[in-house]
Amino acid sequence: MRKLLYLDGIRGLAALAVVFSHYIQIFYPSALSGDPATVHFRLDTWYGQSPINLFFNGQFAVCLFFVLSGYVLSVKMLNHTSEPEMLLSLLRSSALRRYVRLALPAAISVFIVYILFLLDGFYFTDIKGLTFSTMRDIYETMSGNFYTMLKAAIFDPFFRPQAHNYNPVLWTMSYELLGSFLTFGFIALFGGVKRRWIVYVVLFIALCQTYFAAFLLGLLLADLWRNRWASRWLAAGVLLLGIYLGSAPYTPLSGTMYAPIETTVLHINSWLQLQLDPKVTAHTLGATMILFAVLRLSVFQWFFGLKPFAYLGKISFSIYLIHFTFLNSFSAYLFIQILPYTRYNIAFGSTFVFSMIPLFWLSHLYMHYVDEGAIKLSKIIEQKIK
Repeated sequence: MRKLLYLDGIRGLAALAVVFSHYIQIFYPSALSGDPATVHFRLDTWYGQSPINLFFNGQFAVCLFFVLSGYVLSVKMLNHTSEPEMLLSLLRSSALRRYVRLALPAAISVFIVYILFLLDGFYFTDIKGLTFSTMRDIYETMSGNFYTMLKAAIFDPFFRPQAHNYNPVLWTMSYELLGSFLTFGFIALFGGVKRRWIVYVVLFIALCQTYFAAFLLGLLLADLWRNRWASRWLAAGVLLLGIYLGSAPYTPLSGTMYAPIETTVLHINSWLQLQLDPKVTAHTLGATMILFAVLRLSVFQWFFGLKPFAYLGKISFSIYLIHFTFLNSFSAYLFIQILPYTRYNIAFGSTFVFSMIPLFWLSHLYMHYVDEGAIKLSKIIEQKIK
């Protein structure tokens, strides 16, 4: 249970980083773009290019989600590779439940967007000129067609991810679903093979230009975890390197302390004829290294397992699914009401503080009634199919 708690805590903090990322993307865009013309606070470009951005780097947080999924989905199964019947039962159960467990909460989040759209409840169009945000305005082109919405709720996020027009955060759902089956398939075919490291190498070469590499690396961590061969000093060194890679900013890397990342990846691309994205590569490796270190450093396991972080982990999927909609409706409206009476930074600070309370409350309700409901429904469907 302790292990699950600290993994939940890490997932919860990653979800919070995604929330911070989108608030900054809309209200302080220069922290992500590096464009001085969109500065609202004199330190925007500085903290956007510093290790501080680890706490609001959405891409890094998503990579951490994927690495965690690869680890969590496989760690229990790898302990049963010598028991074929038990392993088959675990694989079948997980595979049968996976789509429903992901799809129901995702679909409800789209329904919420659709209802708010019909009620004209989004205000991003009204604030983008005030915040200088360059984010694409999905609300100007959103369709009120019910069939289009229904397809976007149950099909597009998993099988046509480029069409995530109602809730943009659902682009990760196709990776979560297919990455899960990549993990299950690897364990089923190679979990008991002694020289499976060869398969790891081949698959990593094949997948290194995609986010699926993160699932493979999470699976590898679960495989290595059984041996626990790393010393604490090695884990601490890996942690520092992971923080450096994971905090690679959205802004151009050249001219910053992160320039060596871009230079190294470009050399690898030239040598191996690849098209690795320097930032995605850095964030994937950084997430893997940080999780590797946490798995071997008990002080971090204790810290991330504290009740506040464990609770944050429980609502992590819910807050991830609804925060973008909440931001562009409630928070955007609140900002419009406050801004005429005070300075920009105070208006944002007030908006952010007064947004977090209802956002967490709604996330708790969503977790209790939707997310947990999806877990129960997936188990019922599994029993019916079996």
